[in-house]
Amino acid sequence: QVTTLQALTERAYSDSLSCLLNRQTFLNRLGRRLPKARSGVLILFDADHFKQINDQYGHGLGDRCIEAIGHRFKWHSRDSDLAGRIGGDEFAVFLSDVTEEHARAIATRLGMPVSFSDRNSETHLTVTLSAGATVIDSDRTLEEHLNDADSALYVAKAAGRAQLRFSNRATSISLSGSRHTDPQPTIEPTKPSRSSIKLISK
Repeated sequence: QVTTLQALTERAYSDSLSCLLNRQTFLNRLGRRLPKARSGVLILFDADHFKQINDQYGHGLGDRCIEAIGHRFKWHSRDSDLAGRIGGDEFAVFLSDVTEEHARAIATRLGMPVSFSDRNSETHLTVTLSAGATVIDSDRTLEEHLNDADSALYVAKAAGRAQLRFSNRATSISLSGSRHTDPQPTIEPTKPSRSSIKLISK
């Protein structure tokens, strides 16, 4: 009975696909922590060309993409951090008690390209992520932090995707390991009976 209650509680607070916090829970918890935060960074992540995955391969493979990103964030975030899915292909991570330099290192690790595959076929894909970040200031509101991070994310995507942009910086950090160009899909056949499509930066 206790196990059942715990499962129901987790389900109420979690997103079913990513297994991260759902939007409402993430925002509620972040809102409570911001006024007391001594330092930290809020990062918004977005899967590049996610609509193309759904349109070309179906929502089933799109779901696998969300699951893979959620797994990355769940297992590479610290216990003190918050990680949630706040939109269709948009995720948020709050890194508590970190310097900007440390946050950049964590965000780069979280934002590396994510590989996933279709459970019912041999289709394998890799999706890149774009990210926008803002340094926490306890004098600012939750909405102001979200707007700053979202604006930085917009700049990152407009500048070529697959990169991390801080709202207080004029330069970006690559999340693809290559130059900042728009990571368009390219198909790379591996075997006659098997295909592989990767979303990479050229």
